[in-house]
Amino acid sequence: MKKINMIIVASMLAMSAVADNVKFAISNMHCQNCANRVEKTLKETGNVKEVKVDIENKTVCVSYDEKSTTAEALLKVLKDANFKAEIAKKCGGCKKHGESGGCGKHKEGEGGCHKENK
Repeated sequence: MKKINMIIVASMLAMSAVADNVKFAISNMHCQNCANRVEKTLKETGNVKEVKVDIENKTVCVSYDEKSTTAEALLKVLKDANFKAEIAKKCGGCKKHGESGGCGKHKEGEGGCHKENK
């Protein structure tokens, strides 16, 4: 019985963490050191779940807790750290999960920013 209760509680906690995705373009990110600083800056907020930096394209994809922060707040954090950043793409939802997006359940290339649709 205790195991069932623990599983139920763990499931409820996992469902309460709602994620959203955003892609930032960072024009002054030139090297691995810059990429490391971007990642560290975002993760220090405590609201970021995952950061994927693409130095070649000067972008960073971020999965964050939408209950604790916004894409605009993360953008401000980057700008305050002297990065020339702008929001390149927000999660726009998908047919499977609805138009609201931010469900954290998108497959690559499907509404989120994990893989660019080309």
